[in-house]
Amino acid sequence: MATPSSMSCPSIIDNTFGPHASNCRGGFDFTLLFEDTILSILPISLVLLVAPSRLYYLLRRQTKVTWSPLLPLKLILYTVYEVLALCLVVNWANPGVTKTQASVPSAVLTLVGYLALPILSYVEHVKSGRPSSLISGYLLVSLLCDMTRTRTLWLRDEGKIASDFTAGVAVKFVLLLLEAVEKRRILLPSYKSYPFEATSGIFSRCFFCWLSPLFRRGLSKTLSLDDLYRLDKHLLSGYLDHLLNNAWLKVPTRSSHALFWATLRTLRLPLLSAVAPRLSLTAFNFCQPFLLHRDIDLSQQPVDTNSTNAGYGLIGAYFLVYVGIAITTGQFQHLTYRVITMVRGGLISMLYGKTAELSINATDPASSMILMSADIERITTGWQTMHELWANLIEVGLAIYLLEIQLGAACAVPIAVALVSMVGSLGATTLVMSRQAMWLEAIERRIAATTSMLSGVKGVKMCGLTEVLWMTIQDLRIDELRISKKFRKLLIWNMAFTYITPVAAPIVTFAVFSVMARNSNNGVTLDAARVFTSLSLFTLLSDPLQSLIMTLVTFMGSVGSFHRIQEFLSIEPRLDPRKSPSDIEFLFHADGGFIKKKLSSSADTGQEGDKSLAATPKEEYQPLSDFDAVIVIDGLFSWDKSKEPLLQHINMAIPREKFTMIVGPVGCGKSTLLKALLGEVPLLSGSIIVSSLEVAFCDQTPWHMNGTIQESIVGVGKMETTWYSTVLRACALLEDLHQLSKGDQTTIGSNGISLSGGQSQRIALARAIYARKDIIFLDDVLSGLDIDTENRVFHNLLGVNGLLRKYKTTVLMASSSAKRVPYADHVITLGGDGKISEQGSFRDLNAEGGYVSSFSLAPPEWIYEPKDTIKLLQGKESGVIDPIRNTEDDASRRTGDVTIYLYYIRAVGWIPSLTFVLAISAFVFCLSFPTIWVKWWAASNVTAPNQKFGFYLGIYGLLGVMALVSLVISCWQLIITMVPRSGERFHKVLLDTVLGAPMSFFSTTDTGVTVNRFSQDLMLIDMELPISALNTFATSVLCIAQMVLIGVASSYAAIAFPVLLVAVFLIQKFYLRTSRQLRLLDLEAKSPLYSQFMESLSGLATIRAFGWQHALEEKNRELLDQSQKPFYLLFAVQRWLTLILDLIVAAVAVLLIVLVVTLRGKISPGFVGVALLNVILFSQSIKMLLTFWTNLETHIGSIARIRSFTTGTEVENLTFETQIPPADWPRSGAIEFKDITAEYKPSEPVLRGVSLSIEAGQKIGVCGRTGSGKTSLVLSIFRMIEMTGGTITIDGLDISKIPRHEIRSRLIGVPQDSYLLTGSIRLNVDPKRGSTDASIIDALKSVHLWDNVKEKGGLDTDIEKLFLPHGQKQLFCLARAMLRPSSILILDESTSSVDAKTDELMQRIIRKNSPAIQ
Repeated sequence: MATPSSMSCPSIIDNTFGPHASNCRGGFDFTLLFEDTILSILPISLVLLVAPSRLYYLLRRQTKVTWSPLLPLKLILYTVYEVLALCLVVNWANPGVTKTQASVPSAVLTLVGYLALPILSYVEHVKSGRPSSLISGYLLVSLLCDMTRTRTLWLRDEGKIASDFTAGVAVKFVLLLLEAVEKRRILLPSYKSYPFEATSGIFSRCFFCWLSPLFRRGLSKTLSLDDLYRLDKHLLSGYLDHLLNNAWLKVPTRSSHALFWATLRTLRLPLLSAVAPRLSLTAFNFCQPFLLHRDIDLSQQPVDTNSTNAGYGLIGAYFLVYVGIAITTGQFQHLTYRVITMVRGGLISMLYGKTAELSINATDPASSMILMSADIERITTGWQTMHELWANLIEVGLAIYLLEIQLGAACAVPIAVALVSMVGSLGATTLVMSRQAMWLEAIERRIAATTSMLSGVKGVKMCGLTEVLWMTIQDLRIDELRISKKFRKLLIWNMAFTYITPVAAPIVTFAVFSVMARNSNNGVTLDAARVFTSLSLFTLLSDPLQSLIMTLVTFMGSVGSFHRIQEFLSIEPRLDPRKSPSDIEFLFHADGGFIKKKLSSSADTGQEGDKSLAATPKEEYQPLSDFDAVIVIDGLFSWDKSKEPLLQHINMAIPREKFTMIVGPVGCGKSTLLKALLGEVPLLSGSIIVSSLEVAFCDQTPWHMNGTIQESIVGVGKMETTWYSTVLRACALLEDLHQLSKGDQTTIGSNGISLSGGQSQRIALARAIYARKDIIFLDDVLSGLDIDTENRVFHNLLGVNGLLRKYKTTVLMASSSAKRVPYADHVITLGGDGKISEQGSFRDLNAEGGYVSSFSLAPPEWIYEPKDTIKLLQGKESGVIDPIRNTEDDASRRTGDVTIYLYYIRAVGWIPSLTFVLAISAFVFCLSFPTIWVKWWAASNVTAPNQKFGFYLGIYGLLGVMALVSLVISCWQLIITMVPRSGERFHKVLLDTVLGAPMSFFSTTDTGVTVNRFSQDLMLIDMELPISALNTFATSVLCIAQMVLIGVASSYAAIAFPVLLVAVFLIQKFYLRTSRQLRLLDLEAKSPLYSQFMESLSGLATIRAFGWQHALEEKNRELLDQSQKPFYLLFAVQRWLTLILDLIVAAVAVLLIVLVVTLRGKISPGFVGVALLNVILFSQSIKMLLTFWTNLETHIGSIARIRSFTTGTEVENLTFETQIPPADWPRSGAIEFKDITAEYKPSEPVLRGVSLSIEAGQKIGVCGRTGSGKTSLVLSIFRMIEMTGGTITIDGLDISKIPRHEIRSRLIGVPQDSYLLTGSIRLNVDPKRGSTDASIIDALKSVHLWDNVKEKGGLDTDIEKLFLPHGQKQLFCLARAMLRPSSILILDESTSSVDAKTDELMQRIIRKNSPAIQ
């Protein structure tokens, strides 16, 4: 017990800064001067300095809350405290009171501060949506300081002052509670939608209490995106795009890493916000070795009052340090991930925004997709630990300094080991970017081939190319995995060098120290305090070094991804060469040539101002008149400026409000000319003048975004029912909608895959009409329609009373067919040399003996009476797309599925998995057991100093070598052996699933979802999943080993472990129910984002023509914001778990130190060191385990999605389809349909009771209205739609019993939409590699394509370099068909997009080369 005299203190001691008050007040207190200055004056001074700027900021804001009793209650308590503060000023001013020179200033400054605080509190309450962080933070710190001061005052026996001060502490505590009250319930209606984080106070944010409502939702229900919190304004993509894009545009000189530095500069403040908590974390971490050293010393001291008081102080210190570690870790990581979310939002917005500027021949959806997925993911990973780059350097320096204190000159040894480790790792780091780039390029090649396959899957199946594509894409995958091994070996190299420091540094350092101690004979040896303090410092040295090395690798990878994104953003933008009449002298067209006439800008601006969304009726404004809509003067156009122009000396005028046609042979450049008029083809010389830069455009190959028919037609405009119905009727779509169960709410699938060719074209045409632009460009839009439908659509639009003529729309239509030339007001003929051969009215050209007159066309027949009695059939107005199948059912979304891990292990093999487990277990043992070994060494040194040096050091060194060897074996086994095996297997099952799926799968599953399986999921399996698995398993075994060591050292602490494990189990169950769902929502929300990105890239010409760039950019931002919500919240809940686990570690640490203080004399100092050292190690390991485990839980979802995808996708091949036909089947080619009923979807037949007999050698044409089922009839022969009744026999064999790939490989099919493989010309003409070069050349010559191929470099040239127009692609596919022997050739409107002469050529080739044509 302390004596009364010990409680008093001479004033000379209290007047010193201290801070320790020597033997005063029991020898366990601060000096009064220290408390007055540091614990009182410093906090209130900081508040008074910051308060004015905070007030200035808030006073400019709007009021955010309604009246509540909370505000007057706070003001009353502030008044009470001011009275108490005034009393303290008076009491301290009393000359009879013992005080320091700072006591009165402290009391006066406190009074002044509490006169200012109510003003700040009032303004904070009214103007801010959240509790004041400044006031709450100050009150908390001040309260803790005042509790210390209260103890001192009572021990000094300052009765009056102590009682007033105690009352003040009580009032301050209540004020703290009131200031922490959140104001969500009293926010004004306009601020009610604030996210929970934005209205949370400092304590809620520190302990992540704002996530509690989300956890409750996740626990009780299946989460959807609507259940997640809204993003605050600083995370919205619109804000981030503006922020980063403006910074990027202002970069003067764009070096190779300019985008990276611009991002750092722009987000410097959010980045710097994490510096303070990270520095605090470093400070708390380095308190641990001091506490450990003091604990071991304490355990060796006798039990008395001083040592007991010191023990109580250590308990408090442990509590503060470990709770501080928990809070600062959570805050610095959360602030870091917030910046990552901002970077992701800004970069994805910039990527999408850039697409609107790209030339259509510079876009590669696959490589662009890799930027948005793989590169963004690498940046996300690399930036997670970016603050470690500077913090680890500080920590390494501190650790070395403290080691020098403990070990003297021997501290140079770990520095040398660390340098070796660093040099070895940096040598590998220099290769990271190049090898990562090679790997990503290989991924791009595979994804490009996969995307091409998915976009043309109908042609793939019909042409029998399934097996060829399977081999091609699987080979690309194997090549990709081979290339990736170079990168993976760098990881193993890096891992080995990373662990050299923690393994080798203690061994070599202790060896050097022991040798030096033995040689010096000064009595110094390795005792328990020195050993375990040094080991804790080695941990604090090796952990930052490991982190620094690994951070460098991932961070350099992210820098490389920034560079790739920068290259994309730096692509030269498309320059629109067109000029509008608003700022030039417009050229009028007259018979005598071009005449200049000045046009006022108002004539044009009045025209375009209200039509951006095409919702304004034409009658509401005065249309431009008496001049041409488009004029081209001496135009030279070429896709490649370095080559000969494709179109030369183009001089033409498109009359305003007239119907103009462009005709010419296949490959003459009609489509190129249309795109040139849209500003898509570079203009080498000349000029283009247009009356409007927004044009309704319908491409030859229709472009669609996944959605409903209604959404595809309306586009980004507003729904106008009357006009919509008129457009549907004009485009003859009512009958088609009547046949669909959901009407215009039917989902069309990715790129309109569920539509027939004619339906797809007419829906695209309807979109162009619905937009109500002044000008419409149509590229061969009627070619895929039957005669009756084509006639009806043409007259509805361009007949005497046609819709487009009625509204005086300028129409320019390119066509390979001359059928509608007589109806045109103006005709332009392109020759095969890319020049205009003639232009004028049909009457004039028909009399000139040129191209037009060669068709001997009859005069137009204007009289047409369409019969259309079908009413519009609409589905639900909601327009909700059929939901894509979820990857996991609701139960597994919330609780997970352990069988996923078994599924993965089976994929990689049990023996490799067992080898990996054994190697990791050996590594952990060799890493952990030395703690016990050095304890025995230190105990041996007590009795016989340095006598068994060789024995202990030899075993210690052997354990270190075994640790490194087992680590390398485990890494090699996982990363080099197991990953390629699993990667190849999972890709194989994915490819088998997709190529074996029925056509109904492709019409109901978004292409973006499927591509996501092949891109993001496989990339996670290849890279992230194995690293996460390695780290998770190794760290979990390490945690178990550390818990065992703590239990061995302190059996009383081991008693708490069951309670601890139960708590951890319950916490993870609670946590995982929400985190798993957030992970799945994160991945699912990316699919529509990726889909829209790919769809926009494939439809750039159409989007720009309509002027939809900004509208679709807004849609992208909405999708991105939806994707950002689970992305950000997943990081946040992971930080919550970090905090909870750190608090559990704090509880274990406090429990241990309580036991050490209480059981002094019963626990040996060595075991105290073992236990407390492993608490330090355990605190690091448990956090690493959390990080690795949450990553593993996220990445294992890719396995779950692949398993769900492969098991849940229907297979088109049926079990009874086993009959293999003879080798020469079909010999004759006789086909018979008997009462066939077939359907794409259940209960929605497209063929009903079809019976037909085709004899061998017959040439049959199947006619009918578009959408009537012609293509379906063809597909039924190829077994691409399901037969629910009847039979089809070929040469007497029922094809329903024959494997589908056999049928498709034996028959020759030429699909309506030509499909070309990614690769060489040789591969495309002869994909099965069964023909000689001579045969291939003959086939290409017969379709008049060989000269073009020869000019481009021959058969080994890439197919993309040919730039084949639509018609020539059909010719190419015909050449492919000619090289395959069969008695049956099936053509699905393969001549629909060619001119009459090419059609005649194709017919002649078919008759010459095919003995039987169906």
